[in-house]
Amino acid sequence: MCELWNYHDLGPDVWSDTYATCAAHSQSPINIQTACTDYQSFTPFSFQSGYNLTHNFTLHNNGHTIVGRYTGNSSTTYKLTGGGLNGTYEFLQFHLHWGENYKSGSEHQVNGMKYAGEIHFVHRNTETLKLAVLGFFMESIPNTSASNTTHTTKTSDISETNNSTLLEWQKYFAVSEYLRVMNNATTVSLNLSSLMGNNVGNFWRYDGSLTTPPCTEGVIWTVFKVPTIFMENELASFRNNVYFEDYRGPQPLYDRTVYRNFLVEEISSIPDYTCCLTSSSNSLRKVFDLNNLLIEGLKYILSFIIIFCTMF
Repeated sequence: MCELWNYHDLGPDVWSDTYATCAAHSQSPINIQTACTDYQSFTPFSFQSGYNLTHNFTLHNNGHTIVGRYTGNSSTTYKLTGGGLNGTYEFLQFHLHWGENYKSGSEHQVNGMKYAGEIHFVHRNTETLKLAVLGFFMESIPNTSASNTTHTTKTSDISETNNSTLLEWQKYFAVSEYLRVMNNATTVSLNLSSLMGNNVGNFWRYDGSLTTPPCTEGVIWTVFKVPTIFMENELASFRNNVYFEDYRGPQPLYDRTVYRNFLVEEISSIPDYTCCLTSSSNSLRKVFDLNNLLIEGLKYILSFIIIFCTMF
């Protein structure tokens, strides 16, 4: 059966015509306004030892992106706990989203800033079947030495992406860029921990949805703060050979709260993102405004009484 959506004529703007949930009020991705996030302490993630081993993965072009699935027989190979997640979650698949150039492609944004792409590692609770997605921003640098870049990177230190991660993704792109037709597939040995990298400390957390139809809600999102570095030619190979772009833009936050697990949040220099009030702060402001209105009213009445009394 042909799916009734894509990233072109049946793109994100019209998904809700066929999939009503895509217009619901807990959709993903979102624009993370850093000034609006609330601090909450979460326990560190605990990844099972299998994440550190190399296993075979099937890479499959599903008509929208390239999906990577573990092809081994052991159901206990990839499980994680912690990170504020209740219970144990097992790895299902990972996939990428990218855009038309190095300044677009990430689904989530931070203060309106976009990255070149975004990686999603999808997990499922072994008991409740609730989904949790670990999202990593992809930042690209030109196909030259890291010290000789021609466009500005968003991180201050490219070395934050370790060499094993760079090499593992090079291995991934070396085979996946040839999966140019829907249902093309291949097998490659990959290390999931190396793909994720070592920047799994600071993150934002919120409740959202799948970013593709049917846009099912109830998904726990973890978006890591530090992006993973890629070579620009790797992402360009996907744009030129697989799909030009495959990302959904930010959806309204409505009354949801975005949490962060680190104490100090960098405030954006963009005015719109530095004066944001959370829903609770907004409620308090309304109370203060009402109190001030009452006080001013009482002052007016009192002054009127005084003036009236002086007349007699």
